Amino acid sequence: MIYLCDTHTLLWWASEPHRLGREARAILTDRANDVRVSAVVPWEASLKHLTGRLEKAAPLLTTYPEALRRLGASSLPITDAHALLAGRLNWINRDPFDRMLAAQAILEAATLISGDPVFDTLPGLRRVW
Repeated sequence: MIYLCDTHTLLWWASEPHRLGREARAILTDRANDVRVSAVVPWEASLKHLTGRLEKAAPLLTTYPEALRRLGASSLPITDAHALLAGRLNWINRDPFDRMLAAQAILEAATLISGDPVFDTLPGLRRVW
């Protein structure tokens, strides 16, 4: 099974694992799982860090590729198909980062690891926490 991390999931996994849900923590610590991190995650974290809304992201952002390797995750690039679906999702959530994560989870048949229940309003998307 493929798992896709939300931005807060990766940040907490790297620095505050006690904040993760029990199921999320179990999935992320089992190296047999295929855990991926969307290219939208460092983009969102970098923008929020730049604007002062996510100061704790600095250590992860400065060592990002190494951090992914250390955590046992791989990067998921954004494709045209992901972008097209993100733009046409019939979903109340207009956050572009959430829309991209949702589109990627759907197209990659991945389960999204997120504590955000807004994803539960999108049919066809599986979320664990």
